[in-house]
Order: sequence, then C-alpha cells, then structure tokens
Amino acid sequence: MGTIITYPREKFKNGQPSFADMKDEEDREILARVLLENVRNWIDSDEEFMGNMAGGSSAAPPPVLTEEECAAMAEAGAGTMGHTCIIDDIADLDLYRKYMYPPLRMPEKPQLMVSYWDMNHEPVNFIEGRIMVKALCPDGIESWLVINVPVPNFYTAVEGNCWGWPKYVCDEMTVAKEHSECVYEGMPSLTIDFAPGGLDDTTVQQLKENGTEMGNTVSFHIPTMSVGRNTLLRQGSGPSDVGKGLYYAEWEAGMCKVWGRPEDQWSGLLPENCEVPGVWQRAIRTGAHQGGSMRKVKPLITK
Repeated sequence: MGTIITYPREKFKNGQPSFADMKDEEDREILARVLLENVRNWIDSDEEFMGNMAGGSSAAPPPVLTEEECAAMAEAGAGTMGHTCIIDDIADLDLYRKYMYPPLRMPEKPQLMVSYWDMNHEPVNFIEGRIMVKALCPDGIESWLVINVPVPNFYTAVEGNCWGWPKYVCDEMTVAKEHSECVYEGMPSLTIDFAPGGLDDTTVQQLKENGTEMGNTVSFHIPTMSVGRNTLLRQGSGPSDVGKGLYYAEWEAGMCKVWGRPEDQWSGLLPENCEVPGVWQRAIRTGAHQGGSMRKVKPLITK
C-alpha cells in the first residue's frame, strides 16, 4: 500500500485555479490539468466554439489598457518579445505535401513560418517556438498548421500535444534580439540570427501586413473519451484576428537567418543557408481583443 500526493488538497480550497490566480510554478501545473480537461470535454461535446480554455467564460473581461498604460508597461520592459519570419522558397515540396493531412490541402502559395517568443509573463514565464506550414482548410481559410514546437517544461508540452501542437521539452531556451536558440539534448535544435535594417519600403510594408500567426493556427485533436474522428481545430478566428489588440513597444524589420537541426524533419523544408526578411518585436496585449479561443473547423458548405 502507498499514497502519492501530487498536489495538496488545500490548493483547491478556492475552486478551480485560473491564470489570474497563479502564484508559482505549482499553480501553473495544476492549471495545465484544468486546460487539458476542459479541451477534452469540449472536443467530445457538440459545441463548435470554446471561448476560453481555462473556463470561467462568464467572468468579466480584463479592462482595456489605455495608450498611456501601455507606454508605461513598455518602458518597464513588459511585453511578449521575439522573432517571426516567413519562408517562401520551400526546399522540399514533397515533404511539404506530407504535412497536408486530410482534410487539409496545399495552399495557393506554400510557405513556412518560424516564430520564437519569450512571453515575459509574471509570475511564471514561458518561452515557445513555433514552426508552421500554410495549409488550405476545409472551410476555405488558409491557416498555419503547427508542426514543431520547442517549450521549456513538461506540463506545457502535455497541454500542447493534447490539442495537436507537437511540443518537445528543451534543455535550454534563449530569446534575444541578435541571436535566439533552443538547445535539445546538449545541442542546438533551432537558431535564429537577426540583422536589423537593410530592407526596402515595400518589403517592410509586407512584413507589417503579414503580422504573426496569432489567431490563425490549426492542429488536430485525437478524441480521448469517445470514439470519433480526429478534430481539426483553429486557435482563434482566422486571418481577421491577426495583429488585433496589440501595442508595439518594439518593432524592427531585418534579415532572419534560420537553422534547424537535420534530425528534425521540418528542417528539410529550409533552403540552404536560409536567410529571409523578418521581424523582431515586443508587443503588449491591450485587452481590446480577447484571445484564447478555439473552434472546430467545419467543411465549407457550397450550394
């Protein structure tokens, strides 16, 4: 006979935890369990939309920050920071097609997006990389399919894999303007080198219009509590969500040199000596646009 106490009972005396209630790493681990349960229950329900993975959708939304409040936070160093770039020159289109799991199809223009973010959140910070390929979804929207995601801990890896983000746990993760990298099993698995400037006005404007993937990623969830087919999910509402509700403390265009370790299949999509226009940015959520939603992607109905 034996007893294992994973989390003490007193941690639940005030009901289910939320992001707002987090005080330490253990609180965040417990919240991971709540997120997993909420998503699994939603997948097995008839509901098509989930407004908040953490639950509590009836709670009042956070206040919208003023320009002055955002500026003060920016001055204090707040904001999610990192790189993003889009690669048009796909080295291996046959490999790219292998990621187009039904009902996904090849987009009009195959592209690879690489993003890497330091969320810069208190009290429990988080860093995450995102490797994504553009895909045409059955509802007619082109979204980013997440295919490789380095993270710094196991509970967020479990969360992500629950809703189809193939996360793996790194030894070390660093996000810095000039050089960002992930270290896995003692060796780099992803590196991004950034050189600001040197781009014409047309390219800079294109980077502004592209934004990041925020609000327009898709993944597959495997049902766990009922028999059914894999569910295609969109994290957000699609391209119309991208870039909304953000205050930019920093935004600078330049060239991103991207490298992925050969052992990771996705790196075969990169052209040799891959260096493309990209962005370094630090952004603060204003609260004017609520994120964290998911929706089940349904086929486009045509008459």
